[in-house]
Amino acid sequence: MKEITATFNRAGISPVYLKGTGNLIDGIYSDIGERIVGDIDLLVPEAGYLKAVELAKAIGYENHWGEPRNPEKLKHYPGLYRADVPADIEIHRLPVVPEYLKHFNSEMIFAQKTKVEGYAGCFVAGINHKVIQNFIHSQLSNAGHRLGVVALRDVYDLYCFSKRTNLQQTIQVAPYRKKYINYLKISEQILNLPGRFCPVDQKFSRFYRLKFSLNSSSTLFLKTNRLVWVISVAIGFGFKRMAASFSDSKLFWNDLKSGWHSNNLKMFLEMYKGKN
Repeated sequence: MKEITATFNRAGISPVYLKGTGNLIDGIYSDIGERIVGDIDLLVPEAGYLKAVELAKAIGYENHWGEPRNPEKLKHYPGLYRADVPADIEIHRLPVVPEYLKHFNSEMIFAQKTKVEGYAGCFVAGINHKVIQNFIHSQLSNAGHRLGVVALRDVYDLYCFSKRTNLQQTIQVAPYRKKYINYLKISEQILNLPGRFCPVDQKFSRFYRLKFSLNSSSTLFLKTNRLVWVISVAIGFGFKRMAASFSDSKLFWNDLKSGWHSNNLKMFLEMYKGKN
């Protein structure tokens, strides 16, 4: 991280580290062993996004899949890796998928970014923005609310955040208020901390907890629920890409040669198995 930060700083780019990596350097945990990290997520200003990618490549990082199509439109550049580094890096242009930018975007994060002692030249998101990103990532982007599932990692992060801020008051995602409260209540249940995050219970949160309980107790319910979701995602995603392929013959043949179709079939199977 310090190497990446120094490289970016020399070009006038100050990264904001997000999610697990940002939590680690921000002292969210009592011990670094509390949080496993698969990749290093960092947000840079959009004007410096592609420059940051080139800077990372200049110090030895490589792209797993080759140059992506229209990288300037991606939420983040595909993971970059280097053989001697244990974690990939994901350079973000946006903190979340476009659907949620109205409620949570780069400008908000940069306006409340926080310096980190011992890590000169870089920043982390403010504590309330950590909470919001945790919720969006867990319950909206990864369909946790739709499926009735949460990751223990995300719930534990929420618990750590609660030591620094009032989770009930962190509702800047107004259109998703009910889903946010559901997330707080199921997290309380998992940690056996009733009322810790949101003192008031709601009927809609009880229904969500019931769906979570059915997922935990019934393999049939879990698999059926997930299968319906994966099929709906596959159809929506597939139709969009098929339309793009048929309108661009070069893209169509590239998809065939690159194994795009088989890779996506594998991805959907992993989603069904709960690995994605």
